Amino acid sequence: MFKFIKSNFFQIIRFGIVGIFNTCNSLIIYYILLYFNINYLISNFIAYICSCFISYGFNKNFVFRSRNGSIKKYYIIYLSSFVINMFCMYLWVDILNISNTIAPIITLIITVPYNYLLSKFWTFGVVKKKYSHTFVICAYKECRYLEQCILSLINQTVSSNIIMVTSTDNDFINRMAIKYKIHLYVRKGKSDIQKDWNFGYRKANSDLVTIVHQDDIYEKNYLEQILKFYQFNNNVLFLCTDYYVLKDNKKELDINSKLKRILKFPLRFSLFNGLKWFKVGALSFGNSINCPSVTYNKLLLGSNNIFTSKLKFSLDWDTFLKFAKGKGKIGYISKKLICYRIHDEATTVEFINSKERLKEDIIMFEKIWPKFIVKFIMKFYVRASDTYGGFNE
Repeated sequence: MFKFIKSNFFQIIRFGIVGIFNTCNSLIIYYILLYFNINYLISNFIAYICSCFISYGFNKNFVFRSRNGSIKKYYIIYLSSFVINMFCMYLWVDILNISNTIAPIITLIITVPYNYLLSKFWTFGVVKKKYSHTFVICAYKECRYLEQCILSLINQTVSSNIIMVTSTDNDFINRMAIKYKIHLYVRKGKSDIQKDWNFGYRKANSDLVTIVHQDDIYEKNYLEQILKFYQFNNNVLFLCTDYYVLKDNKKELDINSKLKRILKFPLRFSLFNGLKWFKVGALSFGNSINCPSVTYNKLLLGSNNIFTSKLKFSLDWDTFLKFAKGKGKIGYISKKLICYRIHDEATTVEFINSKERLKEDIIMFEKIWPKFIVKFIMKFYVRASDTYGGFNE
């Protein structure tokens, strides 16, 4: 029960607001009719019908925010709720001799939960969609962790299409593709992360796409959780999860991953994850989103290139910020469903050693904050960056 209330907290609050509004209308009508000596059952009937007509639009558009609401189902619920209401009123007043001014308030204890649960799961319940999904592995050179990554995708609890893309075609990558029967696409031209990611994104012929880094490991229930989320949140542009740091094949939780959880916290709630201020806020103190944990919704983002940043290292952060400033929601599952590997051969290290990362981080902060605030932020940010990966992974 507690878990249900927690996950639907803001929806319940909205339902309560509408309920209070309708109840006030209903009670006003009820007491006015009583004042004119109209029978309490007739007064209750008229008041209930009036509130029923008003509440449908509010519940559809404000409470459940559903495109699938059935007015027929809604009135069936409220008709049955009315029968319960009338029975309770008769029980309280005629059988138990409770005052007819108090009886309707007591009845709400029964009818409100009844109306909410049936409205949520029957009238305005989300129609589940079966999404297709593709894991796109971006392979480079001869990475010793590639096979472990592939196995983590193959061993998912829910099967998915898996493809591999590369701009550094070699025998090792070809052997891995043949061994695990993975379709390999080779992009011609100089190796470039942005071009490779876009290439893989375009090659994925599915509704959802996860761009996989070759050295990371996905928990076996990663895709199961992703698909479950999208079934009930089909208006989300992209979905991210939490992660472990994988160092020397051991899972760790560093200070940066904990800070990122705090920054992403508002995105857990549907009330906030579509608001520009909260979306940008989650990215305003660094890239709080772990790139390989992200699944993109091609139905909303389209099939063309989505990575359009001029930056090299921070292109993922820049891309997420672009989406955050536009329309649509950012989904977030606060479960650690991916192991982000830290090792000396990673591209991240090359950027850190060349100081390119710091330059791009400043550019990103200046897209969000005035320059005098950026100078202040960077004093603390540089300290966080001393740990490999910093905020921007």
